[in-house]
Amino acid sequence: MMRSKRSLLRMAAWLVFSGSLVVLVFSTYQAIRGPLEAQQALRQWDELQRETEDGNAKRAADENPLSPALAGKLRQTGGGGESALPVQTVADGELLGKIAFPSLDQRYAILEGTGYEPLKLGAGHVPGSPLPGDDGNSVLAGHRDTVFRSLGKLKAGDRIEVETTSGHFTYEVTGRRIVDADDADAVQASTEPILTLITCYPFTYVGPAPERLLLTAKLIEEAPDS
Repeated sequence: MMRSKRSLLRMAAWLVFSGSLVVLVFSTYQAIRGPLEAQQALRQWDELQRETEDGNAKRAADENPLSPALAGKLRQTGGGGESALPVQTVADGELLGKIAFPSLDQRYAILEGTGYEPLKLGAGHVPGSPLPGDDGNSVLAGHRDTVFRSLGKLKAGDRIEVETTSGHFTYEVTGRRIVDADDADAVQASTEPILTLITCYPFTYVGPAPERLLLTAKLIEEAPDS
């Protein structure tokens, strides 16, 4: 009887160990795959830009930084308020460009949309907001554990560089705010060309984060694509 009980205990311990090992391997795989896929999207953008220069251009649910309330408000107002300007519409998932943070030595692809696929590959441009470089408040969202994992390290005066098919745009960080995840009025409208980056907050929170970090920046230099 005792021998049978010990056998059952050993089997239970082995099952627990095996299950834990499977979870660890899967988590490691996900941690490695995510950055690789993001780098692939960035390389794709760089390749498209090289083809453009050669005259052969080709245009190309996880925790979401946008709450349904905020996403709905942006779709209705085109950037956060009644004074927002009309914006260009882009196909969901389309590769739009890249964003770089010189002070962090990081750069990522920008894709249209804030669903699972765009945010898995880079920063997602919020539909309804202006495209980077255009007048108005251009809004980009990213996961706190991937493309925007170091967003909290940026401070006022730091540069953000954005490249799209329209040209190169340099922004300067002007401030940051922490808001409730369901604050539909968090993103403010603007007639000036500004950039708002959104990610979940706190960065180390376990589970769906209750707040959002909003980083704002103003356009200080542009070099339109010739």
